[in-house]
Amino acid sequence: MKQDNSNRTMAGLYAIGEVACSGMHGANRLASNSLLEAVVFAYRATDWITNNPPDRERMVEEETLPAWRCEDLANLVEHSPLKQDLAALQATMTHDVGLVKSNARLQRATRRLELLSEEADRIWRKCRPTRSLVELRNMVLVAQHVCSSSISMEENIGLHFNHDLA
Repeated sequence: MKQDNSNRTMAGLYAIGEVACSGMHGANRLASNSLLEAVVFAYRATDWITNNPPDRERMVEEETLPAWRCEDLANLVEHSPLKQDLAALQATMTHDVGLVKSNARLQRATRRLELLSEEADRIWRKCRPTRSLVELRNMVLVAQHVCSSSISMEENIGLHFNHDLA
């Protein structure tokens, strides 16, 4: 994708905080760092939006957007599996994909995340989407990307340490 001088690729889309990959803090992607980054770049985005109002003619009309798929689906009745899957996701990321990791633990996490993805997808196909379900699916997807990225690392950088690369 081509970017302009302000690193824009899509009008009206602003990446702020963790998703921005600004490189402001290098490989040390810790919560307190991302908070500072979110504040700085949120201010910059707000300033840009204030001084450059959107072109109303290029905006997508709500009527042209596809309808949310749910007419033929049942309501999600049992939320307990989602809570259990969320707890399993949190435990997997904490214990196997934290700051200190190993290739074996990353492979283990990959297998567990695939299972969680399959479970969430199974519920997704049968039930109307709920906030909890959408959030779980998104978190599992992000976790899979984090795990995949950790596996592809060839050296220890910043505070992220893999015993097998030492």
